[in-house]
Amino acid sequence: MKKRGAAALLAAICLLAGCVASDPALPAETPTPTETSSPAYQGDSLFAYCTERQRELLELPHEELPVELIFHHWTETAADYETRDETVIAGVLQALRDVSVESESPIVSTDNRGLTFVTAQGDTYSFWFDKRRFEGVDGRCYVLSEDEKLWELVWGIRAADPDYQDLMR
Repeated sequence: MKKRGAAALLAAICLLAGCVASDPALPAETPTPTETSSPAYQGDSLFAYCTERQRELLELPHEELPVELIFHHWTETAADYETRDETVIAGVLQALRDVSVESESPIVSTDNRGLTFVTAQGDTYSFWFDKRRFEGVDGRCYVLSEDEKLWELVWGIRAADPDYQDLMR
């Protein structure tokens, strides 16, 4: 009997909560400026969602490539993998330029992946991802497409790292 009473009470609360949300007497929610000014997505370049600093890096000519790339893979354990291979660094930069944004993601993960590029002068440029979603300039996460080449190259950095190879033995 107590279970039926509790179920009936829960149903009544849910029904009332639904009624309150659609009550015409309540003022309608107005979107925030960031909601109304969000881009249309669908194939937009990742560049449109980057900070000015990130854009600077993506616009660098091949002659001014960063000298180091650090892949941060932070899941249950944190690990950083580094490369100084010019071909890999150039490939990752080009892959970032080729990535598209499909939509905004309401999903956020605790797994983080970061790419930090380091120039010969010691300047750093970082890109952060939440699994395979890009953490954009406005603090939102965006679902990516055409990012397969990027992650293929990044996982290659990890596979080539001596510390990672020791772990896999």
